[in-house]
Amino acid sequence: MMDFSRSKFDIIGKAKLWYTFSIIVIVLGMVGIVKNMATEGFPLIRGIDFTGGSILQLEFDNWDTSKDTAIFGHDIQLLVDSHTEKSTQVQTTLLTAEESDTGNPAVIVHIRADSTLLENPEEASGLYDEIRSYGGDYTILEETEVGAVIGKELTTKALIGVLVGLLGILVYITIRLSFDFAVFAVVALFHDVIILIGVYALLGFEINSPFVAVLLTVLGYSINDTIVIYDRIRENMKVKRHLPFDRLVNQSLLETMARSINTSFTTLLVILALLIFGGISLRTFMVGLGVGVLTGTYSSIFVASILLVSWRIRGKGLTVIADKIGGGATGIILEDDEEELIGFADKDEIEESEAVEQITVTQPQTKPKPKKSKQKRRRRRY
Repeated sequence: MMDFSRSKFDIIGKAKLWYTFSIIVIVLGMVGIVKNMATEGFPLIRGIDFTGGSILQLEFDNWDTSKDTAIFGHDIQLLVDSHTEKSTQVQTTLLTAEESDTGNPAVIVHIRADSTLLENPEEASGLYDEIRSYGGDYTILEETEVGAVIGKELTTKALIGVLVGLLGILVYITIRLSFDFAVFAVVALFHDVIILIGVYALLGFEINSPFVAVLLTVLGYSINDTIVIYDRIRENMKVKRHLPFDRLVNQSLLETMARSINTSFTTLLVILALLIFGGISLRTFMVGLGVGVLTGTYSSIFVASILLVSWRIRGKGLTVIADKIGGGATGIILEDDEEELIGFADKDEIEESEAVEQITVTQPQTKPKPKKSKQKRRRRRY
């Protein structure tokens, strides 16, 4: 098991590096979002669960591999367009004999059309006959119809669910720790959501009900990791009060990093197994979970805690440690070098020191030069 607790790696000191990495990843995702906004009018490609419509998935067995699947899909699209009011989307997937359940090459045709396609059973039956006469026998793998009203309702409920979850997290962490801890934990969650949406946009994944499940799972996983780190920071604030806040947080991150990495690694192993052996229908779901686990672990360590430190420590100077160093004395140490003790003050002279954990005061720019005392000349008698 890895142990980083005795490592001297300065996570907090490299804050600019982590901020830069996050910004680059978010900007790359924004490219996909802008592209979708230009083509779809929405940041992501919405599936039938959100827009409403009909989905047909047909499998043509004993496929002749000499035929062009793109031309076949285009011809199927023309047949479906003659039975709908709006243009349809047709996607074809060629399966080899090893990938097919029947042991023969096959083609899966995924048809996405408006809700009028399956409203009239007679119209639907006529469409099926036309497709069979053109492409041969097939098996219906999926036949789904979702109304536009249901799609809008699902969209509204998904947004409400995410917002309620974020609000609950904000309230819980505020009660357990403090408000600034809660704010930056929620900021880290937004960081994860933006990256996940950007990956879906770049890869051209279609969002549907499983995407909402992925989103809420990622939020739960990420906040769980953040809470573990925050809880260690809270414990260290009680037992290591002699450390400046940035050093205390850095030590807390090193103490919990092994737990975060090991948990994420074992989770990713399961996701990878499902991604490889779970079939085509689970791939989008598993990719989303994998990205969410990675971003959740990253944001807990390199975003939430570092933002907290940046907020609490704004500027350099001297740090007054309101803690006993020995003999009822309170020490003053340099923020850049916590080992260098530069002054003492009797504890009785600082009445409010017990109520203050850390106080940052500015260091004087120049030290006044001591006045040179004039030496009196002694006269010698001869």
